[in-house]
Amino acid sequence: MRDMSSRTEGGPTTGRPPQRWARIACWTAFISALLPVVWRIAMLSGANVGFAQAGLFRSNAAGTAYVLGLEAVQVTAGVLCLGLIRPWGERVPRWVPCLGGREIPRLLPLVVGGTGNALLYLINGALVVKFGSIWLGLAEGWTPAEGMNRWQVAVLVAAYAPMLLLWAPALTVGLVGYGRRRAPH
Repeated sequence: MRDMSSRTEGGPTTGRPPQRWARIACWTAFISALLPVVWRIAMLSGANVGFAQAGLFRSNAAGTAYVLGLEAVQVTAGVLCLGLIRPWGERVPRWVPCLGGREIPRLLPLVVGGTGNALLYLINGALVVKFGSIWLGLAEGWTPAEGMNRWQVAVLVAAYAPMLLLWAPALTVGLVGYGRRRAPH
């Protein structure tokens, strides 16, 4: 094993700090992922976010479990974006049973993250096209903004626009930074 100049609680890393642009991208991806989570938690908690179907999710265990499961997946995905710029994205922290201290193969985050990134482009792109075409009057259909006042729509857009428009491109940039930083010299 080669000598690494930087030590963390998980052990040696590449010794190369993340690029500034990669840090910005990964934090952008993380925040973009969390904003809709805050909106949905507010909706589940009874806040008047104007979502006409909020009662369906609050009134039964299956609806609540669906939203909480979605939150867990989305928060985990957002946190993993930060792993591209943190030492625990290179080496498993020592406190993790059985795996602690092991180096994470360079390609693992790139393949898993790249797959997730492709899914983000696919899902978010489809949502932007579907709801955008309805809001622009190019198509008929339902949107989450149905029945909301302009302030509720503004809050909905503030929560979801970063996820739909920034998360996937920011993750792409973060993955490029990770790949370059961890590439052999």
